Amino acid sequence: MVKVSLFTVCDYYDDVHTDPASFYEEQIELAKWAEELNYDAFFVAEHHFHPYGLVPDAALMLTAVARETERINLGPAICTLPFHNPVRAAEQYAMLDQLSKGRLVLGVGSGYLAHEFEGFNMTPANKRQIFDEALEVMEKGMTGKKFKHSGDYFTVPKTKLNVSTYGGREVTPKIAILTELAAYHVGRRGYGIMTVPYATVDTIDDAVPMFENYRKGWAENGKPGEGEVFAAVHTHCTTDAGPADNKVNRDHLEKYVYSRLYAKHSDYDECLTRRVIATGRPSDVTEQLQRVIDTGVNHLKLIVNYGAMPRDEVRGTLELVANEVRPNLVEFEHAVA
Repeated sequence: MVKVSLFTVCDYYDDVHTDPASFYEEQIELAKWAEELNYDAFFVAEHHFHPYGLVPDAALMLTAVARETERINLGPAICTLPFHNPVRAAEQYAMLDQLSKGRLVLGVGSGYLAHEFEGFNMTPANKRQIFDEALEVMEKGMTGKKFKHSGDYFTVPKTKLNVSTYGGREVTPKIAILTELAAYHVGRRGYGIMTVPYATVDTIDDAVPMFENYRKGWAENGKPGEGEVFAAVHTHCTTDAGPADNKVNRDHLEKYVYSRLYAKHSDYDECLTRRVIATGRPSDVTEQLQRVIDTGVNHLKLIVNYGAMPRDEVRGTLELVANEVRPNLVEFEHAVA
């Protein structure tokens, strides 16, 4: 069965939400619903200095979720490594893996929002170099073995963290990417990739070469299988309206879109044309998500609570996708040349 997970950006709106404490409780409830309905994982975005996303510490948020769930996998999407001391990040996420008994799915990235770099008094010019070195340090730390590191940005004397992953298991990071070239290099290194088609491609079919390049790199790495390709898709499912006349989704998607900083500001109809959202009745959503899968995706991350979507609509989407959409999705199969 196709892997289907949830991803919450945690976009907060002062004109709708009452206070951060209640908002965080809603995110925890969303994770509990996802577990109840057998979704594979629950992902939380990390953002800073703006209600664009109200979770500056995804590890802390997911720890709260871990205490209220038992089976669903948990992960940041993503941990923005240039903003973290990588030794500290290794400690935090290893501890989360322990508290959740091995449920961590570690998404990492280099960041892209200008105001976040400004808030941390950083320049994005060397973010990729900082990211690469931070990831190396973080991975060394999470093994539970003694290690040391001397690089351009981080120096770690010989040390050993006092907590490692649950049972000493290997946690392979999934890396957020924006370009075909990056996809190839991530595949070559043997990591999974995380993408948001709405923000990265003009139409969903434009994602095909990106994922093909990823698998080209993966094959050159020599690892078995085809790697893991995550795609986040804004999704609203209802029995009341088809794609063109889904007013509920139109209103909340556009509220979300125009709150985004630096991203493509496609309105609802443009998103339909670009095929980067899934909306309408179960048959419509099945067709739209299948098209995403057929570009080369083997793990969907559904965004369902964007734009202050009402809770009953969120719950309705989760139930319809679990019961009437997911069973009809067909796994991606890579054509063998």
